Amino acid sequence: MIDECPHCKSSLQFNPAQHDKIRTALAAIKSGPLKLGCPHCKKPIALGPDGELYKEPLSESTSLSSRAPQAITVTPPAYPDISWLAQGIYTEREVVHDVPKALILMASGQDRDTVAKALAERGYQIEIPESANDALVKMRFSSFAAIVLHADFERSSAETTFHQQMTVMPMQKRRSLFYALIGKDVHTLYNLEALVHSANVVINDTEIPHFDIILKKGLQEMQELFGPYTEALNRTVVH
Repeated sequence: MIDECPHCKSSLQFNPAQHDKIRTALAAIKSGPLKLGCPHCKKPIALGPDGELYKEPLSESTSLSSRAPQAITVTPPAYPDISWLAQGIYTEREVVHDVPKALILMASGQDRDTVAKALAERGYQIEIPESANDALVKMRFSSFAAIVLHADFERSSAETTFHQQMTVMPMQKRRSLFYALIGKDVHTLYNLEALVHSANVVINDTEIPHFDIILKKGLQEMQELFGPYTEALNRTVVH
Protein backbone atom coordinates (compact mmCIF):
# COMPACT_ATOMS: atom_id res chain seq x y z
CA MET A 1 0.00 0.00 0.00
CA ILE A 2 1.32 3.45 -0.94
CA ASP A 3 2.56 5.38 2.11
CA GLU A 4 3.90 8.57 0.52
CA CYS A 5 2.28 11.25 -1.66
CA PRO A 6 3.90 11.15 -5.12
CA HIS A 7 3.46 14.93 -5.44
CA CYS A 8 4.66 16.49 -2.16
CA LYS A 9 6.42 13.37 -0.78
CA SER A 10 4.63 13.74 2.57
CA SER A 11 3.87 10.62 4.60
CA LEU A 12 0.23 9.47 4.35
CA GLN A 13 0.27 7.37 7.55
CA PHE A 14 -2.92 5.37 7.10
CA ASN A 15 -4.24 3.67 10.21
CA PRO A 16 -5.76 0.15 10.07
CA ALA A 17 -9.32 1.46 9.69
CA GLN A 18 -8.27 3.69 6.80
CA HIS A 19 -6.46 0.79 5.12
CA ASP A 20 -9.70 -1.23 5.33
CA LYS A 21 -11.70 1.58 3.71
CA ILE A 22 -9.23 1.86 0.87
CA ARG A 23 -9.22 -1.91 0.26
CA THR A 24 -13.03 -1.94 0.24
CA ALA A 25 -13.13 0.91 -2.27
CA LEU A 26 -10.48 -0.74 -4.47
CA ALA A 27 -12.47 -3.97 -4.52
CA ALA A 28 -15.54 -2.06 -5.75
CA ILE A 29 -13.76 -0.41 -8.68
CA LYS A 30 -14.52 -2.16 -11.98
CA SER A 31 -11.96 -0.30 -14.07
CA GLY A 32 -9.59 2.64 -13.85
CA PRO A 33 -7.90 3.95 -10.71
CA LEU A 34 -9.16 4.86 -7.25
CA LYS A 35 -8.63 8.59 -6.71
CA LEU A 36 -8.19 10.18 -3.31
CA GLY A 37 -6.80 13.54 -2.29
CA CYS A 38 -3.56 14.09 -0.42
CA PRO A 39 -4.35 15.69 2.96
CA HIS A 40 -1.23 17.84 2.65
CA CYS A 41 -0.97 19.22 -0.90
CA LYS A 42 -4.62 18.40 -1.88
CA LYS A 43 -3.54 16.93 -5.23
CA PRO A 44 -5.27 13.73 -6.41
CA ILE A 45 -3.53 10.39 -5.98
CA ALA A 46 -4.54 7.57 -8.34
CA LEU A 47 -4.23 4.04 -6.94
CA GLY A 48 -4.27 0.76 -8.82
CA PRO A 49 -5.95 -2.48 -7.64
CA ASP A 50 -2.84 -3.38 -5.61
CA GLY A 51 -2.95 -0.12 -3.64
CA GLU A 52 0.13 1.24 -5.39
CA LEU A 53 0.31 4.16 -7.84
CA TYR A 54 -1.90 3.55 -10.86
CA LYS A 55 -0.15 2.99 -14.19
CA GLU A 56 -2.04 3.87 -17.34
CA PRO A 57 -2.49 0.74 -19.52
CA LEU A 58 -1.15 0.85 -23.04
CA SER A 59 -3.88 2.01 -25.37
CA GLU A 60 -4.86 0.00 -28.40
CA SER A 61 -3.33 2.71 -30.54
CA THR A 62 0.05 2.13 -28.92
CA SER A 63 -0.05 -1.65 -29.31
CA LEU A 64 -1.05 -1.43 -32.97
CA SER A 65 1.11 1.52 -34.00
CA SER A 66 3.97 -0.70 -35.10
CA ARG A 67 1.70 -2.68 -37.39
CA ALA A 68 -1.02 -0.31 -38.56
CA PRO A 69 -0.37 2.68 -40.80
CA GLN A 70 -2.95 4.76 -38.89
CA ALA A 71 -3.03 5.11 -35.11
CA ILE A 72 -6.28 4.25 -33.34
CA THR A 73 -7.15 6.51 -30.44
CA VAL A 74 -8.96 4.86 -27.54
CA THR A 75 -10.56 7.11 -24.93
CA PRO A 76 -10.36 5.55 -21.45
CA PRO A 77 -13.50 5.54 -19.29
CA ALA A 78 -14.01 8.44 -16.90
CA TYR A 79 -12.73 8.07 -13.37
CA PRO A 80 -15.43 6.98 -10.89
CA ASP A 81 -16.79 9.63 -8.54
CA ILE A 82 -15.59 8.55 -5.11
CA SER A 83 -15.05 11.92 -3.46
CA TRP A 84 -16.56 10.41 -0.30
CA LEU A 85 -13.44 8.28 0.15
CA ALA A 86 -11.07 11.13 0.99
CA GLN A 87 -13.56 12.48 3.50
CA GLY A 88 -13.90 9.08 5.12
CA ILE A 89 -10.12 8.59 5.34
CA TYR A 90 -9.13 12.04 6.54
CA THR A 91 -12.08 12.76 8.81
CA GLU A 92 -9.83 13.50 11.81
CA ARG A 93 -7.79 16.06 9.86
CA GLU A 94 -10.08 17.82 7.42
CA VAL A 95 -13.80 17.47 8.15
CA VAL A 96 -15.30 20.12 10.38
CA HIS A 97 -17.58 18.16 12.68
CA ASP A 98 -20.02 20.97 13.49
CA VAL A 99 -20.99 21.58 9.84
CA PRO A 100 -24.17 19.57 9.12
CA LYS A 101 -24.38 17.72 5.82
CA ALA A 102 -27.43 17.40 3.60
CA LEU A 103 -27.97 14.72 0.95
CA ILE A 104 -30.26 15.63 -1.97
CA LEU A 105 -31.61 12.81 -4.14
CA MET A 106 -33.29 14.72 -6.97
CA ALA A 107 -32.84 15.06 -10.70
CA SER A 108 -30.91 18.14 -11.79
CA GLY A 109 -32.97 21.22 -12.51
CA GLN A 110 -34.65 24.22 -10.97
CA ASP A 111 -36.39 22.21 -8.23
CA ARG A 112 -33.13 20.72 -6.99
CA ASP A 113 -31.48 24.13 -7.11
CA THR A 114 -34.29 25.54 -4.97
CA VAL A 115 -33.89 22.77 -2.38
CA ALA A 116 -30.09 23.09 -2.34
CA LYS A 117 -30.26 26.87 -1.92
CA ALA A 118 -32.63 26.63 1.05
CA LEU A 119 -30.44 24.04 2.79
CA ALA A 120 -27.21 25.92 2.06
CA GLU A 121 -28.67 29.12 3.51
CA ARG A 122 -29.29 27.25 6.75
CA GLY A 123 -25.63 26.19 6.92
CA TYR A 124 -25.80 22.70 5.40
CA GLN A 125 -22.98 21.27 3.30
CA ILE A 126 -24.69 19.89 0.20
CA GLU A 127 -23.90 16.55 -1.43
CA ILE A 128 -25.57 15.28 -4.62
CA PRO A 129 -25.33 11.50 -5.22
CA GLU A 130 -25.41 10.03 -8.71
CA SER A 131 -27.86 7.29 -7.75
CA ALA A 132 -29.65 5.77 -4.78
CA ASN A 133 -26.85 3.21 -4.40
CA ASP A 134 -24.29 6.01 -4.41
CA ALA A 135 -26.31 7.74 -1.68
CA LEU A 136 -26.28 4.58 0.44
CA VAL A 137 -22.49 4.39 0.08
CA LYS A 138 -22.15 8.02 1.13
CA MET A 139 -24.23 7.33 4.24
CA ARG A 140 -21.90 4.48 5.19
CA PHE A 141 -18.90 6.79 5.32
CA SER A 142 -20.44 10.13 6.35
CA SER A 143 -23.07 11.38 8.79
CA PHE A 144 -25.92 13.47 7.41
CA ALA A 145 -28.24 15.79 9.30
CA ALA A 146 -30.78 16.16 6.49
CA ILE A 147 -31.93 14.09 3.51
CA VAL A 148 -34.27 15.16 0.73
CA LEU A 149 -35.56 12.43 -1.60
CA HIS A 150 -37.77 12.87 -4.63
CA ALA A 151 -40.00 9.84 -5.15
CA ASP A 152 -39.13 9.74 -8.86
CA PHE A 153 -35.36 9.69 -8.29
CA GLU A 154 -35.25 6.02 -9.32
CA ARG A 155 -38.15 6.33 -11.73
CA SER A 156 -40.57 4.73 -9.28
CA SER A 157 -42.75 5.79 -6.38
CA ALA A 158 -41.46 6.27 -2.84
CA GLU A 159 -40.67 2.57 -2.64
CA THR A 160 -37.08 2.97 -3.74
CA THR A 161 -34.16 1.06 -2.32
CA PHE A 162 -33.00 4.20 -0.55
CA HIS A 163 -36.44 4.96 0.88
CA GLN A 164 -36.76 1.41 2.16
CA GLN A 165 -33.49 1.82 4.03
CA MET A 166 -34.81 5.00 5.62
CA THR A 167 -37.94 3.23 6.87
CA VAL A 168 -35.90 0.58 8.71
CA MET A 169 -33.19 2.89 10.06
CA PRO A 170 -32.65 2.40 13.84
CA MET A 171 -34.36 5.16 15.83
CA GLN A 172 -31.13 5.98 17.64
CA LYS A 173 -29.85 7.35 14.32
CA ARG A 174 -33.15 8.30 12.72
CA ARG A 175 -34.33 10.80 15.35
CA SER A 176 -31.34 13.08 14.66
CA LEU A 177 -31.93 13.05 10.89
CA PHE A 178 -34.39 15.34 9.07
CA TYR A 179 -35.98 13.44 6.17
CA ALA A 180 -38.14 15.20 3.55
CA LEU A 181 -39.96 13.18 0.89
CA ILE A 182 -41.09 14.98 -2.28
CA GLY A 183 -43.50 13.63 -4.87
CA LYS A 184 -46.47 14.35 -7.08
CA ASP A 185 -48.77 12.04 -5.10
CA VAL A 186 -48.17 13.34 -1.57
CA HIS A 187 -49.88 16.22 0.24
CA THR A 188 -47.65 18.97 1.57
CA LEU A 189 -47.22 19.01 5.39
CA TYR A 190 -49.77 16.21 5.85
CA ASN A 191 -48.34 14.74 9.05
CA LEU A 192 -50.25 11.46 8.85
CA GLU A 193 -48.88 10.82 5.37
CA ALA A 194 -45.38 11.73 6.56
CA LEU A 195 -45.73 9.21 9.39
CA VAL A 196 -46.75 6.48 6.95
CA HIS A 197 -43.63 7.15 4.87
CA SER A 198 -41.33 7.46 7.93
CA ALA A 199 -40.56 11.05 6.89
CA ASN A 200 -40.49 14.28 8.87
CA VAL A 201 -42.36 16.11 6.12
CA VAL A 202 -43.92 15.31 2.75
CA ILE A 203 -43.98 17.92 0.00
CA ASN A 204 -45.97 17.96 -3.23
CA ASP A 205 -44.09 18.93 -6.39
CA THR A 206 -46.17 22.08 -6.73
CA GLU A 207 -44.93 23.38 -3.34
CA ILE A 208 -41.18 23.02 -4.00
CA PRO A 209 -40.83 26.81 -4.56
CA HIS A 210 -41.79 27.18 -0.88
CA PHE A 211 -39.26 24.61 0.33
CA ASP A 212 -37.39 27.14 2.48
CA ILE A 213 -40.51 27.85 4.56
CA ILE A 214 -41.44 24.17 4.76
CA LEU A 215 -37.89 23.32 5.86
CA LYS A 216 -37.99 25.84 8.71
CA LYS A 217 -41.35 24.51 9.90
CA GLY A 218 -40.23 20.88 9.62
CA LEU A 219 -37.01 21.47 11.56
CA GLN A 220 -38.87 23.32 14.28
CA GLU A 221 -41.41 20.51 14.67
CA MET A 222 -38.59 17.95 14.72
CA GLN A 223 -36.88 19.85 17.54
CA GLU A 224 -40.15 20.10 19.48
CA LEU A 225 -40.74 16.36 19.07
CA PHE A 226 -37.27 14.95 19.77
CA GLY A 227 -35.51 17.80 21.57
CA PRO A 228 -36.74 17.04 25.11
CA TYR A 229 -36.15 13.30 24.63
CA THR A 230 -32.59 13.89 23.40
CA GLU A 231 -31.86 16.18 26.34
CA ALA A 232 -33.18 13.56 28.75
CA LEU A 233 -30.95 10.91 27.15
CA ASN A 234 -27.92 13.20 27.44
CA ARG A 235 -28.62 13.82 31.13
CA THR A 236 -28.90 10.07 31.68
CA VAL A 237 -25.54 9.47 30.01
CA VAL A 238 -23.86 12.21 32.07
CA HIS A 239 -25.20 10.90 35.35
